[in-house]
Amino acid sequence: MQLQKVADYLDTYNGRDKVMRILYYSAQYLAGITKSKELEHKLNIFSDQINCCRTVLRLFDDIPMLTYTLSYGLGRKEPDNVVQMCNVAVNTLDQLYYPLEHIAWAADCKLLSLKSDSWWTATSICWALSMYLMMIKQTIKDISHIEANELLTAARCFVDCVHAIHWLPSGILWAGKLKQWHIGFLGIISSMISLYQS
Repeated sequence: MQLQKVADYLDTYNGRDKVMRILYYSAQYLAGITKSKELEHKLNIFSDQINCCRTVLRLFDDIPMLTYTLSYGLGRKEPDNVVQMCNVAVNTLDQLYYPLEHIAWAADCKLLSLKSDSWWTATSICWALSMYLMMIKQTIKDISHIEANELLTAARCFVDCVHAIHWLPSGILWAGKLKQWHIGFLGIISSMISLYQS
């Protein structure tokens, strides 16, 4: 019965992505703390391959995201104006993220004659701002009325925001200051929260 549940979960795109995300960040964490250079090298190869797989799979996320963005529209049904504005902004940032990442990926693969650095920076900006706005949205309610799931979402967004800022250009807050095991640890926490919520 449990095996069937795992199989059913892995048979979905979101299920596989969440498991791959945990594997990627676990490998990053272990590579950051191991004393063996050989093991570190192997873990980095493994994490790079998993990350590349996730990036390629996200090539197909534009249309589902566009469908969601269009169905939400300007969020006129939202009772709270701040929540409405946050959702519209998050949807816009998430919608921009995918084509920017596709261009960065294509540049890395030499499919486009571009330098990928600025495109990856743009994706990191979209990611960081999206997580920041999601965190605000989840915590604007009176604390006594926030549900456990909303607190978990806010915590996950906070962890992802800390992580995303690391990839911004040097000089912005703690950009570039995190060590590999920090990135892995933050990613594991975020991934486990996301897995628990699903």
